[in-house]
Amino acid sequence: MFHRRFLGAPMKSFAVASQIACLLLFTNIACCQEVPDRQIGDRLRVYLKPFVESGNFTGAVLVARRGKVLLRQGYGMASYELSAPNLAETRFHIASVSKPFTAAAILQLQEQGRLSISDRVSRFVPGFPNGDRITVDNLLTHTSGIPNVNDLADYNTFARSPHTTAQLVAKFAGLPLEFQPGSDYRYSNSNYNLLALILEKVTGVSYGEYLNKRVLEPAGMRDSGHDGDALHLIPFSASGYEPAGITSYEKAPYLDWSNKTGNGSLYSTLDDLYRFDRALYADRVLQAATRQKYFVEGRGNRYGWFIRKRFGHRVMSSNGRSPGFTAELDRFPDDDVTIIVLSNSYASVSQDPIAEALAAIVFGQEQPARPDMRAVTIPQSTLESYAGQYRYGPDYFVPNAEFTVTAHPGYLLLQLGDLRMPLVPLSATEFLDRNFLGHITISHSTEGTLDGLTYRYAGKQFAAHRVAGK
Repeated sequence: MFHRRFLGAPMKSFAVASQIACLLLFTNIACCQEVPDRQIGDRLRVYLKPFVESGNFTGAVLVARRGKVLLRQGYGMASYELSAPNLAETRFHIASVSKPFTAAAILQLQEQGRLSISDRVSRFVPGFPNGDRITVDNLLTHTSGIPNVNDLADYNTFARSPHTTAQLVAKFAGLPLEFQPGSDYRYSNSNYNLLALILEKVTGVSYGEYLNKRVLEPAGMRDSGHDGDALHLIPFSASGYEPAGITSYEKAPYLDWSNKTGNGSLYSTLDDLYRFDRALYADRVLQAATRQKYFVEGRGNRYGWFIRKRFGHRVMSSNGRSPGFTAELDRFPDDDVTIIVLSNSYASVSQDPIAEALAAIVFGQEQPARPDMRAVTIPQSTLESYAGQYRYGPDYFVPNAEFTVTAHPGYLLLQLGDLRMPLVPLSATEFLDRNFLGHITISHSTEGTLDGLTYRYAGKQFAAHRVAGK
């Protein structure tokens, strides 16, 4: 009918064409219209569901846009021993998401005229090696050259016992610098241990006391704090775990959180971190001039944040990972969008791909592909045939690292030093690493004998060969 009328009435063709053009215009406008909040919330839940059902995510998530919460929900268990579920109100250790709080406290001291970030470390910690060459700003921006205390061979043993802030700094004070202060960048937790000591020297109170009074309370964060005393009870707090087997978990190695003072010792909740986000839009924690000057794009982590573009939108991102916990706080300040993902698992899935995918959903972008997480059953004899000793090449994160693969009922376990990685079978030769959602492929020679495996992670491939006779 339309075509017949159009062809039979050429004088009206312009009007009809105009109507068609208008229809297409308004259709395109409708397609580009913002997705309703409820629809976004539904999409967020659908995306998260497979991670939860496969046992690959345990924690809590909050997503908000322009002051309205689109998703606020707990997943998995706060205590697998007690079958206590994670709730939206559960308290989690937030690891390096503590760094923005430490940086805010130091910047406050500058606002108060009690220090300048251009001051030398030697002004506050006399006798600190190279303290006359390292500035407070070098510490805030990881440009000091001080080695990362976490990289010390005995750090895991050291960190199982409580230590004062001065003892933490003494642990790395005598190490040679990795580069001249200000000449390069390398992320180092030592920088923020030292900032905590400087804060205590300047204020005369403990790190935890200052943060509680001058940062947490002004932001309205009633359920957050510094875990500096292992004897202190933290109500409604989650226990920390690591992936084990196909879908389960095991307890994470013990850590005395006093060792993370300044760089990763805080615990918090979804709601409190959202309150911190809200406070950074006002002058409750930092003045506008301070925020505008220091919260800008730059190399690496600066003042506790990675500031970059994601999906074309400016994001202030802070993420953390410590035994048993991971955390992500992503602020898109120009769009007033907030993504908070807290987990009581050491697996990095909460940060990659979950946090990025949640942001993609909010902004209507193509979300990262979800990895295949559906375990299949393969003969135990096949698993046994993959057991043995393997060695990576020089291109691996730890060059030429050797590791062991052992067979367990239904899955494999890869052990590299203290790292334990459950490998879930996706097929007879394909496996999923539950710690990082890496993908492992078993390879065979042309004669059919097993000769190694390939580990794919973050767009990179690492080949490992089986070590004969081991």
